[in-house]
This record gives sequence, structure tokens and C-alpha cells, in this order.
Amino acid sequence: MDRAGRMTGLMILLAGWAGAAHALAAPRVLTLGVVPQMSPWTLARLWTPVLQAWSAASGTRIVLRTAPTIRRFEHRVAQGDYALVYLNPGDYLRYRGLYRAFARGRGWLQGILVVRRGGPVSRIADLAHRVIAFPARHALAASVQPRRFLRARDIPFQARYVGSHDAVYRGVAAGLFAAGGGVRQTYGLLPAPVRSRLRVLWTGPKSLPHPFAARRTLPAPLVRRLAAALLRLPRAIPGALRRLGFSGFELASDRDYTRPGAVTY
Repeated sequence: MDRAGRMTGLMILLAGWAGAAHALAAPRVLTLGVVPQMSPWTLARLWTPVLQAWSAASGTRIVLRTAPTIRRFEHRVAQGDYALVYLNPGDYLRYRGLYRAFARGRGWLQGILVVRRGGPVSRIADLAHRVIAFPARHALAASVQPRRFLRARDIPFQARYVGSHDAVYRGVAAGLFAAGGGVRQTYGLLPAPVRSRLRVLWTGPKSLPHPFAARRTLPAPLVRRLAAALLRLPRAIPGALRRLGFSGFELASDRDYTRPGAVTY
């Protein structure tokens, strides 16, 4: 090959590298994996207006992706399938090698145990030898904390993992389970007819809320832009955020979740 041919080939190769680097640095579409605490239809209805506003504010299109169950969601997070994730603090600590926290909702994450209003369970001791529903084995506030509380009280029980907070609440309301684990935020989002059939039997300790985290391969300037846009959303769409249980957002870092005592087990 003559010199002109080699130069032409080199220019084409460099152009290809530059194009690939540009595509990596500035993806046109980012997937947000949201932990499926509620049904996919409910998640889509509540999150779509938020993601539309976030996309407009950040200049990058963000689309919702979830999974049919929390267990499937955790598997996809472990594979790095999502560019962005909204997940419980326990899962964040498990997968922080792939993702880095950049923001979180204001307030606290607090687990609860609910029972059927007017049902046979009136106190914690009544749960002995009964079936209790939990959304997933690794759900921190809705599953890990209440299970540890019951075991510390020497209360034997049978655990059933049903895939989502919605399934827990509706199963308890229907009398399928003696009790179920959830969190304050999702309990507050229940339709009134379902919530009216339930009552909170136990409230757990407070932990940092679910973080928003970005895959560690995403460019830092892009992540900073996404975080800044997220923090501006409460002024633009306060109603849509309230319907998701958010009062606002604040910046977060990996250090927030890894310091001692930040996440209560």
C-alpha cells in the first residue's frame, strides 16, 4: 500500500474511533431501571411524566425500564443492564462496583409490617407460626429489617416472597397472608380502598432512602448534568413527584451509603 493509501486508512480508523468515543461519551438514550415495588403499569403511569421532564431538563432522553419482579430487577442490575438505576440501599451496596450514587429523594426509608384491619393479628406475638409476605429476599426495609426484628424477638414465621410491594399489600388485604412487609412510601401510594383494609403493626428504623445511581462507565460531566436537572424538577412538576412520594431531591455520593450506620440492617 502506498503512503497516500496508508494515510487514508489511518484517517478512516481514527474517524471510527472518534465516532465510537463520542457515542460512549454522549449516549442519546439512557435507560432508568426502577425497582418494581409496584406493578409495571403503575410504575409507567407514575414515572413517565417525571422522566419526560427530567429528559427535557437534562438534554438527554431517559426512558423507563423495570422488571416483572424485584428478583428479576436485581439480576438485571447485577448484569449492568441499566444505564441509571433507582434501587434500595441494600442492593446499592451489593452492586456499587457497577454503579455510583449521585442523588436521592429527601427524607428517610422506613420499613413497616402491615396486617389486615379487623383481622386475627393485633400484636407482634400473634405472628408466631404464621405466613408473612415480603416483596423480595434482599429488600432492605421491607424484608431484611422486619425479618431480623421478628427473629430477634424469637417469633417463628414462614416467609413468602411475592415479587412486589403491591402484591404484599393486596395479599394481606385479601387475607392471603397474616402480615406483609413494605415501606412508608409505597404504603402511602396505595389506592384508598386497599389501604383502608390495612393497618401498620410495626415500624422499622430509618435508613437513607433509595439512591439514583449511574453506571460507572458513564462520563462524569453527563452524570453531573443529570443530577442538576433532577434537583430542579420539584419546581417544574411538583404534583407528579408527590404522586411518587417525593418531596424533593438532594445530591448523594457513594460515601453517604458506605459510611458506618448509614444503612440500617
